[in-house]
Amino acid sequence: ELAETLGLHRNTLRLYMKAHGITRKYSELTNADLNILVGKFKKKQPDSGIRYIVGFLCRHGLRVQHR
Repeated sequence: ELAETLGLHRNTLRLYMKAHGITRKYSELTNADLNILVGKFKKKQPDSGIRYIVGFLCRHGLRVQHR
């Protein structure tokens, strides 16, 4: 989204970010906290898969690995 907003290709944006030491880090979240959040989501949407869970976490400002 950011690259599109700036009128850049995503790879160009990544190069600029790397050149200026800007990194995207994962959220600091314990396994217990992650389990609680995923549990709350699964109660509301029991048939949803991993992509929906990752989207749910992103909407709440969390960036996590998909594994």
